[in-house]
Amino acid sequence: MSPDQRGDFCAVCGWRLQDDPVLGELTARDREVAEAALLAAEHAWDARAAALSARHAEGAGRVAEVTRGGPPRRDEERPPATGVADFGVRSGSGGLLDDLHRGHIKELWFVEFTADGLHMMRVTVGEAGIPLQNDAGSMTWRFAVPAFGSDEDVCRFQLAGGIGTLPPVDRREFDAAVLKWLKACLPAVPDPPVVLLRPPPGWELLERAAAAAREACAPQAELHAGSAESMDGTPDRRTTADVVRRLVRTLPLLADRTLLLALCDRDTGAVRPHSHVLFPAGLRLRPGETETAEVTVYGGVTERDALYLPVLAGVPGVDGTGAPVVSMYQIEVGALEPARLTFVLRGPGEVDLVAPGARTLGGRTDPVAVEVPGLLSSLPRRIVPPPRLELFFTVELSGADQAETEERLSFVRDVVSLLTQRDRADTAIRVGAVGHYDHTVYESTWAEEGILLQPPVSARPPAELLAVLDGWSHARRRQDTVSSLEDALRAVARLASEAPGPAEVHKMVLIVARRPPAPARQHGVVPACPHGVDWRTAHGRLRSHGFRLMARVDPPAGPPPPDPPGQDARRYAEEVWQDLGVDGVFRPGAHSAAAVVRSLAPPWGVEGPDCPLAFAAPLA
Repeated sequence: MSPDQRGDFCAVCGWRLQDDPVLGELTARDREVAEAALLAAEHAWDARAAALSARHAEGAGRVAEVTRGGPPRRDEERPPATGVADFGVRSGSGGLLDDLHRGHIKELWFVEFTADGLHMMRVTVGEAGIPLQNDAGSMTWRFAVPAFGSDEDVCRFQLAGGIGTLPPVDRREFDAAVLKWLKACLPAVPDPPVVLLRPPPGWELLERAAAAAREACAPQAELHAGSAESMDGTPDRRTTADVVRRLVRTLPLLADRTLLLALCDRDTGAVRPHSHVLFPAGLRLRPGETETAEVTVYGGVTERDALYLPVLAGVPGVDGTGAPVVSMYQIEVGALEPARLTFVLRGPGEVDLVAPGARTLGGRTDPVAVEVPGLLSSLPRRIVPPPRLELFFTVELSGADQAETEERLSFVRDVVSLLTQRDRADTAIRVGAVGHYDHTVYESTWAEEGILLQPPVSARPPAELLAVLDGWSHARRRQDTVSSLEDALRAVARLASEAPGPAEVHKMVLIVARRPPAPARQHGVVPACPHGVDWRTAHGRLRSHGFRLMARVDPPAGPPPPDPPGQDARRYAEEVWQDLGVDGVFRPGAHSAAAVVRSLAPPWGVEGPDCPLAFAAPLA
């Protein structure tokens, strides 16, 4: 106000503009007292604005340079009052949001004035009731009102009401700029539905802008959104978009939020899309609330770089249309392996993957870049289960110490456990094993006389073999040339001939050892089998029964031997392992149990392309 206006006090700052008349001229003392009072009031007013708008020491220093009477004293630096955010959606904006959601109004406008600028958000409802919000013309104060200082911190000081030593921002010009901006941004229709987000108390020009908005567009609801400022001085502030997003998150779901997966018919092998409901239609969150859903998905029959996880609003039609994408993720899952996923619903248009399961990598993908019709057209027509697997192990149980033997047993246990995961129905895989030591006539005194083998274990479910392996014992190796592997192979050939399986069975032998078998006759320094057993005979019988042979062999220890007998023994071992590992040779440390299982397992049949989606149920 100014003295020529009616009123004794300014309604904004409280300064007395009129007083009782006095007799006579003002004395120098009267003028000195009045001037001191005016200077103190100016400083107090600016100090209040400086304290309210301060963010960091550097900005406070620039504001102090223009503050009348110098920077605020310590007793004047009080925390700004920000007010408490009010997101009561059951009144005011809640009714408007519901009207928008039901289609009674087509759009809703949110207006807020902050220290960053003038903000307007337009909210509409898209397909399947998903709210859409867009910036409708926000701008900075400096652009709208050029009279503001060019320094951001000084501009904030002025918005808090500070005058300082700068030319004051003309209040009438300020009002005109706010009204011009509102007219340019709001639709040219009578009484557009507007929600005003009230500024925090104390920011004089922001409150003045809100008052101008009330007069110009008569908001149908007002909310106090709390301060947009961070209280710790960091640049992490909430925005008007954040406030609007929090409000529209409380709208109910018009359609189920579903996860698009693939499902394979166990009888026919046909592959079809499957929609798993994560969050049902009608679910409505309260302000600040979230909802969580967990689901287990499964990898396909082949290794892929990533599988897609589309989250949709509703269930798509046969052609993949009719259910808009809410979010799209990619996930890495091993072939036939499970992955436990956790999704969080934050609002009708926000479903986040927050906790990928073991051995998975979650990553958001641009929904526009991946189309659901394209995913559905890429599904395989049919998946044919592999033939039944019959696998026999031979395991060398003699070692330099118990740790060597235990490493081989641990490897076998890992392979058997992985096979168990591939045969959840316990019908497709059968495993047996033979553990072998050495001939005691030239080998270990730790083994009892005549004990060459553990009792052979016939083919059975994998879980049963694990229990047998726990009872196998270690013996110490006394020489590093040969073992009794030839006797173990003969035992495996006998087991195979006693229980021949159907022709479609995938038959495998995996040899887990360090040393080759003994020859039927002595080969240079390589001792012969005392019983005259020829490993080649067992090898031929297994091959005639349709078995494929693989070997997981310890690499040769040390450099090549310098002496001819040693070289001859090394050459013998290399030739034998070429024959016994004819279908594959693996090395400890170079090939994991999982890699070996992938080589052992019979292949699945896939008619069509690899499946781009995760499966809703295990294939095996």
